Amino acid sequence: RRFLLLPPAAATVLALPPGAFAKERWHPSISPFKPGTRHHQTFMAMQRSAPRVEARLRQWIEVVRREAAVLETSDHPVLVKWRRQLAGLQGPRNENQVAAVNQVVNGDVRYVEDWVHGRSRDRWYGPVETLEEGGDCEDYALLKGYLLYSLGWPTDRLHLVAGILLSGAAHMMLGVDYGAERRVLLDNRSLRIHPRPYGGWKPKYQIGPHQQTLVYFKASR
Repeated sequence: RRFLLLPPAAATVLALPPGAFAKERWHPSISPFKPGTRHHQTFMAMQRSAPRVEARLRQWIEVVRREAAVLETSDHPVLVKWRRQLAGLQGPRNENQVAAVNQVVNGDVRYVEDWVHGRSRDRWYGPVETLEEGGDCEDYALLKGYLLYSLGWPTDRLHLVAGILLSGAAHMMLGVDYGAERRVLLDNRSLRIHPRPYGGWKPKYQIGPHQQTLVYFKASR
């Protein structure tokens, strides 16, 4: 198969040397939830999976690098549409562009749980597979970050943020920093971007291609 991916600038995606994002890392094992509740169980399950998350991000970066070398032309209908939309996203790096990226990805990607793919749980799909077959919340967040990077956003402003929704379900969104005073979250469940901190969940950690390890949160951020 031959697929168009993203603009040529994306060929160097995530190639920056890793570096620490924060000076402090909060202790990850202290659950803010009452023992025995669904929220507490989800928190501890996320805690146990933390080493796998760091490994998945490294694997995903390698997938993106491989896919970035694919030919830039394709007659696949999904990617023809994607190419047209990409042209319309070029412009100033501001909140309007971030909101447009959120809407495009949410509109183009079909939500599919990993088990529906017949694959292992919590697999992170590359851009091509996500666009073609769909994905879950992690895949939406990853694709949005990849797209913003290709539009010129620096990696230190893009973060995968994982947390627990009010329902008790684990969730992931893309965090985008405009500056020290303005941060937002891009959610596959909403066409509107959320301010950060966001009252609809409790974040647990964030990670990005500029980080070596997870950064844990002591309180909602």
